[in-house]
Amino acid sequence: MEVYEVLRFTEIAFCFLGVLCKGFIARESTTRIYDIKDIMAVEPSFDVPIVNITVVAGKTAVLPCSIESLGEFKVVWTDQYSTLLTLDEKRIIDDERMVLDRPHTKDWNLLLHDVKYEDKGRYTCQINTMPIKTKTIELIVLVPPEILDSSSSDMTAKEGDTVTLTCNVTGIPRPTVQWFRKPHADSRDQHKERVKTTTHGHYGNQLSDDHCLYTVSHRVFEVELTSAPIATVIGHDPVVNNGVGINGEILIIHNVSRYCDGIYECVAFNDVPPAVNRVMSVMVEFPPEVWLDNRRLGQSIGKETILECKVTAFPQAVSAWRFQNNFLSNSHKHRIDIYQDKGHTIILSLRIINITKEDFGQYSCYASNAFGEDEEAMTLYEFIPATKAKPVTTTQIPLFTTTTLSKRNRIAKPSEYDDFIPYNPNGNGHNPGNDTLNDGQQVGIKCTGAIVRICAPYSMSKSSAGQTHLYHNGNWIIFMIVSLNFVIDIFSFVKL
Repeated sequence: MEVYEVLRFTEIAFCFLGVLCKGFIARESTTRIYDIKDIMAVEPSFDVPIVNITVVAGKTAVLPCSIESLGEFKVVWTDQYSTLLTLDEKRIIDDERMVLDRPHTKDWNLLLHDVKYEDKGRYTCQINTMPIKTKTIELIVLVPPEILDSSSSDMTAKEGDTVTLTCNVTGIPRPTVQWFRKPHADSRDQHKERVKTTTHGHYGNQLSDDHCLYTVSHRVFEVELTSAPIATVIGHDPVVNNGVGINGEILIIHNVSRYCDGIYECVAFNDVPPAVNRVMSVMVEFPPEVWLDNRRLGQSIGKETILECKVTAFPQAVSAWRFQNNFLSNSHKHRIDIYQDKGHTIILSLRIINITKEDFGQYSCYASNAFGEDEEAMTLYEFIPATKAKPVTTTQIPLFTTTTLSKRNRIAKPSEYDDFIPYNPNGNGHNPGNDTLNDGQQVGIKCTGAIVRICAPYSMSKSSAGQTHLYHNGNWIIFMIVSLNFVIDIFSFVKL
């Protein structure tokens, strides 16, 4: 039997003997009251499940803590470093951004205004029970992307150089950087295109278009800074990226040419709006190129004409027209104008007024700058318009002709029955009378009749042995026509 039970048994015995009975009864009643209180008490508890809170830097974070049956117990908030933040409804830490919010009696929420990245971590809501009850909340802080001032700015390079553009970015999670390019503001084409990505290359991901060769790379270190807790620090050594479409903070233009200049834009985004961008101009210096649309141009004396050439160069230096090895300038004879075309191209115009013979010859468009020169020539010649020729009319003589004579000529001379018209088989109206067949015949037209004149082919041959069928048939036709015509003439004469 334990000592406590022995003493208790002894006290009961003395109670019965009338000794110490009063004190025992009083203590026993008190013990029973405490036992009933312990049986009826309810322990405090958290009625909100444990959750992680994600907030964007600069916003307000609400860390929930709701307690049931708190009773006379106390509530405190601590951070990941066990720093006491609040006790009951009082703020202990000297940070006015932290406020205890109690929209309801059971709520003990911790509000954190203007959240910074340094505020991330574990926060604990505690109840001073025995043992202590705790609820832990993880605060995740997202940081929108930001491009640092250490990134590249506008630059000028020479053809053949290697150009490196950097876009140093910060943000949580780490931002993705994409590169775009568009022509300069003085170009007509303002369309922006994304620099294309391929998966091969010695220096990392290669990006290429029609004229330029690009690579992208990145080397990232997470370092603590006073201005921004996490910064993306870029190294200049290319790092091979094993993947399709991986973007990098460094854009390298290899063997840069005049076709690679323009406005380059890096865009950083990490799914935390807003996205940020930075533009940087790349100017490429190169020697001039001269282009002529025409190599020859004609114009009449007394007129005026305009010669044009295109000069592409950066920087633009000397551009001029030359004639007979002499540079031309504005005068009563010549007028020179310069027009800006797209990109680094200008149009050099030469107007020649009141052209004379001395103005014809070879003209040269000349351009030069510190990197080289170029020249192209064209010829101005005299243009003589062609004279209009008078139209030639031809009359075709039909094979058979019928003509009605007037009354005063109805008594015809005998020669009218024997007219011979040389026959031209080509029908072009020209009858030289010497058209010769293969057998030596000369073919003409024999006409007869006074009132009605009838003509038919007629053949005259030097030798009867060489006559053709056309000759024999012609004789018969002429004989019948003459006979018929003779009868018609007599009938007409008798009727009159």
